Amino acid sequence: MPIFLGLLGSLVIGTSDFFARYVARRNHAATTAATGLIFATLVAVLVATFGPGGFRINDYLFGCGSGVASGCALGLLYRGLAVSSVAIVSPIVAVLLGAVPMFGDLITGAPLSSGVAVGVTTALIGLMITTFDPNMGDRVKAGILLGFASGLCFGTGLLLMAQTTVDGGLWPVVAQRSTALIILFGFCTVRGLPKIVTGPLLRFSAVAGVLGSVGVLCYTAGFQRGSITAVAVAASVFPVPTAILSATFDDDSLRWWQIIGIGLVITGIGLIARG
Repeated sequence: MPIFLGLLGSLVIGTSDFFARYVARRNHAATTAATGLIFATLVAVLVATFGPGGFRINDYLFGCGSGVASGCALGLLYRGLAVSSVAIVSPIVAVLLGAVPMFGDLITGAPLSSGVAVGVTTALIGLMITTFDPNMGDRVKAGILLGFASGLCFGTGLLLMAQTTVDGGLWPVVAQRSTALIILFGFCTVRGLPKIVTGPLLRFSAVAGVLGSVGVLCYTAGFQRGSITAVAVAASVFPVPTAILSATFDDDSLRWWQIIGIGLVITGIGLIARG
């Protein structure tokens, strides 16, 4: 069940990123993220109120810490998707999203099996193949830098959410989404940017926010019930739906070696999940 929740969260998050990418190419990344988080917070409050568990201050504070990391991660991710390619940014974020919680698990004493080691190596090789595109010029460099920064923030955010307990219910998600929203609203205020997407694109931001919140709810429920590493690795499959949707409905493209690279990343993730 925990790994299934991680995979389900990946499917939902990947779809969310597709809609957010569409908006971020026409608005500032921080504005896009902030708008989505308004709807994400509302959904999180609704689900947490009627869901299992109750409010616990320690779990809520872990959620706030995760929100700081997630707010930065979302802004960096949306910027990367807007100025670079899904095939460049998403695999980097995916590997780090799974790797950071895994290494956190190792630090606390969890063993690293040979299967996990092979999986990490396979995913890194796939990552290097995927990020090679001679025709993208500076977009590759920008995508790599933004992808690494976003991935580190996302991984840190997941690691913090993994410290929450079943007794705390899904209130940590409320803390995460609302804290990230406050941070991005503050950033938009300092930079003089619009805080909310307006016009027809607002509905796409709403969809991205709702789906993003559902994805984080799945991740959190999985962390509270199973292995941190297994759920985090399952969570990092999210680039697949994003890439497929972007190649099908948007102007993005996947070259043959990038498809192979993504396949290797997913294979590596599967090996890590198996242990």
